[in-house]
Amino acid sequence: DALLTTRAFKLSFSIAFVTGVFSGALYYVDQIMGLQFVRQLVPAEVVWQVFLTFLSLVLAFRTAHALSRFTDAAMYVHKLSACWFDTASTVMAFCRVSKAPPESVDQFQQVTVRLLSILNALCLDSLQDSEGTSKSKHRFDVLGVEELDVETQTAIIQSNHRVELVFQMLQQLVVDNIETGVLCIAPPILTRSFQDMANALVTYHEARKLAFERLPFAYIFITGILLVAEAIGVPFMMVLYTKGLWSSFFFTFCCTFLLWFMNGVSDELDNPFKRESRALDASVVQNELNGHLQQLLAQRHNRAVTCKPIDDAVAQTPGAERPCRASFHTWARLARTKNAASAEAFFNVSVHASSAPPSSQEPPPPNRSFAEEVSHTRVPSGGGGCPRGGECQVA
Repeated sequence: DALLTTRAFKLSFSIAFVTGVFSGALYYVDQIMGLQFVRQLVPAEVVWQVFLTFLSLVLAFRTAHALSRFTDAAMYVHKLSACWFDTASTVMAFCRVSKAPPESVDQFQQVTVRLLSILNALCLDSLQDSEGTSKSKHRFDVLGVEELDVETQTAIIQSNHRVELVFQMLQQLVVDNIETGVLCIAPPILTRSFQDMANALVTYHEARKLAFERLPFAYIFITGILLVAEAIGVPFMMVLYTKGLWSSFFFTFCCTFLLWFMNGVSDELDNPFKRESRALDASVVQNELNGHLQQLLAQRHNRAVTCKPIDDAVAQTPGAERPCRASFHTWARLARTKNAASAEAFFNVSVHASSAPPSSQEPPPPNRSFAEEVSHTRVPSGGGGCPRGGECQVA
C-alpha cells in the first residue's frame, strides 16, 4: 500500500496509462480502420534500438547513483547513532571513579543523556528537510527535554543552527564537570569522549552532502527529455510490432511505466533521509538510541562483573591438554536452534563416548570466542556420554 501512494508510482502509472490508451487508439485507426499511416512516420528500427539503448544506459547510471546515495545514507545514520552512544557510554564509565558528590554525578549523567538524545534527533531532522518545505516528516522522540532548564530550551528553539548549538552545550558540560571533579579520569583517557563527539559531528556533515547536494540539474533535465521522447515514440512503434489493440496497449503501458518508475524512484532517493523516499526510517534509529541511553542510565550504578573462582587456570587456556569447562545450558540452548552437526562445528569440540575409538589425529584447539557459563561438575574423560549436569571431554 505504501508503494501505491508514492509520487513516483502515481506519476508513472498516469503517464503509462495515457500512452497505452494512445497506442491502442493508434492501432485501431492504423490497423483496424486500414489507414496504414504509422509506418511512414516512424524511423528505421535500428534508430529506435539505438535510442532505447542510450536511454537505458542513462537510467542505469541514474539508478546506480541513487542506490549509492541510499547505502551511504544508511551507513551515516547508524554511524551517527553509534558515535553518540559511545560518547554516553564512555562518560558514564568515567563517572564510576568520580570523587564528586553523588548528586553532582547524577545531574551530569542525566543532562548528558538528554542532550545526546536531542542532538541525534536534531541531526536526523535537519537531514530529512534540507529545503524546509517538506510537509510529511519523521517525528523523533527525545528523552526528557521538558526537564531541562527553560533557558536551554529557549536557546535551542530560537537558534538557526541547533545541531552546532547543542553540540557546543555538550562539550561545555563535559569541560565544566572536569573542573568540578565529576570527571576525574586521566586526561589522555578522557579525550576518547571528545573524539567520539567529533566523529559524530563529522559524520553528520558528511551526511549533509546527500541531503543538500542534488544531482546536477542538466542531467535531470536531459533524462526528463529522453523519457518524454520515449513516451511519445513507443505508441507508434508498438502499433507496428504488436498483433492486437490490447497487446499494443499492454506493451506500451509496461515499457513506459517501467522506465518512468525507475527514474521516479531514483529521484526520490536523491535525498534518502526524507520520509517521502520510503527508504530509511530514521525514527526507528532514534528510538533505538533512546532505548540504549535509558539502559545506560539504568545500569550506571551496577557493580562490576565478576566470575566464580577458577581452580585450574591452565584448563581455561585454548589448546590446553586438560579438559575445559563447558556450559551445558549454553550447549542445550544452541542445540534447540541448530542440529547436532552444526552445533559441534560451531563449538569446535568433540564429545567422546566410552565406546568411541581414540582418534589418531590431534584435534584443533577449541573455539573460546563465545561466552560460557562455568559448570562445577566433572566426570572423568571417557565417561558414558554427556548427561545434563555431567561432564564431557572437550578437546
